[in-house]
Amino acid sequence: MRTPFRQTHSFTVLMLTMLMALLTGCTATSASPSATEFNTSTDNVQSELSNATPHAAKTPPPPVVEQYSDVWAKIQHANTIDVHDDAEVRKQRNFFDDKQKFMTQVGTRAEPFLYYIVSQLEARNMPLELALLPIVESGYNPLAQANGPAGLWQMIPATGRNFGLTINSAYDGRKDALASTDAVLDYLQHLYDTLDKDWINAVAAYNTGELVIKAAIDKNKAKGKPTDFWSLGIPAKRVQTVPKWLAFIQIIRAPNHYGLKIPAIDNRPFLDRVPAPNGLDIGQIADAAGLSKAKFKTYNPGFRQGVIPSKGKYQIALPLENIGQYQENHDKLYAQKRYDSQSYIVKSGDSLGSIAAKFDMSVKALKQANNLTSDRLKIGQELTLLTPMATNDNQPEAVKVSSNKAKVDTKVRSKSSTKAKTPTKPADKTAAKATTYKVKSGDSLDKIARKNKVKLADLMKWNQLNAKSIIKPGQELKVTE
Repeated sequence: MRTPFRQTHSFTVLMLTMLMALLTGCTATSASPSATEFNTSTDNVQSELSNATPHAAKTPPPPVVEQYSDVWAKIQHANTIDVHDDAEVRKQRNFFDDKQKFMTQVGTRAEPFLYYIVSQLEARNMPLELALLPIVESGYNPLAQANGPAGLWQMIPATGRNFGLTINSAYDGRKDALASTDAVLDYLQHLYDTLDKDWINAVAAYNTGELVIKAAIDKNKAKGKPTDFWSLGIPAKRVQTVPKWLAFIQIIRAPNHYGLKIPAIDNRPFLDRVPAPNGLDIGQIADAAGLSKAKFKTYNPGFRQGVIPSKGKYQIALPLENIGQYQENHDKLYAQKRYDSQSYIVKSGDSLGSIAAKFDMSVKALKQANNLTSDRLKIGQELTLLTPMATNDNQPEAVKVSSNKAKVDTKVRSKSSTKAKTPTKPADKTAAKATTYKVKSGDSLDKIARKNKVKLADLMKWNQLNAKSIIKPGQELKVTE
């Protein structure tokens, strides 16, 4: 009777073993997250890790899969801004209804810059719909120039400088799509924080001025009324940007409904920035990167002359796919002739010949530097003058310091280190921080805020300034509350 028992027992053990193996396989399969399961709670993951055996092989975490392949789709599904069924919004929406040519043009112009703008908005936790503002402001044309405003975001010079942009005769940071985006987002965040935490208020103030919206908010507060944009009762003609922007939010959310197709833009980086070599012709830089001069200008419209300014630190934006080639040719660029650039304003009685003679250059070189096709000049016209830099200035910064100077510096340091150190009086940690700052030439509100380690918004509040305020050398500003 024992033999049959052993057979039954063996069969039972075999079946239990197979069942356990099957269950183990199922458990392993279900524990491996799929591409769409990247929202698993951290607590569950930590619990599984704590229960795992110490010697178990660690399974690498699944890759984070981006939900959208098209940047427009990310904006389309953001749904941060609440668009009211407003008559002026409907009017603007109907105007752009079925304007396919315009939307195609916008898509082409936005392609190099849209990913950067959206990624910056995400990093700052700002509404992605703000990336549609350049459609309204400039049609996404970084070279757009009105009487005062310029660039993708159509900033005026005072606002640009106050928020850290360099603007001079050789370079206009408002037309630098990436640099101007950084400045504009700082400005919009300031407006949002100042104007009762309402993004539509912020966009309205960006259009018509901070003080106008602030006055309307204060008026409503005095009457005990709400202070959201829709309650302020500001005439549409004073804030024309707002209904257009809101109309485009609706269009982007349902383009097919309005007979439009938005050209897809890959949801991945397009451009990256590298230091710009001073004094070099932009055509030479474009060649080194494998780009045409026209393409280089598309990505770097901030440079107003044919060369990178000879003084100051600047950056150039290049497509990621061209950066490797540029780096390979970088050293060769310093063998090229480099130039000092300056501006000249045409005066009464000037001619190309007299200007060329005055600055010891040929008429041909003067015309090439300014892309002139005729000899006619206008009084007040701005010309770029290029003069060759000294030979030793053609070397990269890292090798400019001579070996002799390095030896002298070493000796000085050596001597100073052998001297007995004179006891110094410990710094008074309780010394009061300066409460005012005297504005110097070349200062901007952004520079002053960073220099004094305070928030730009606080600096503006303490001194009753707004983004359009102009500061002058010698003016005293409060840098503490």
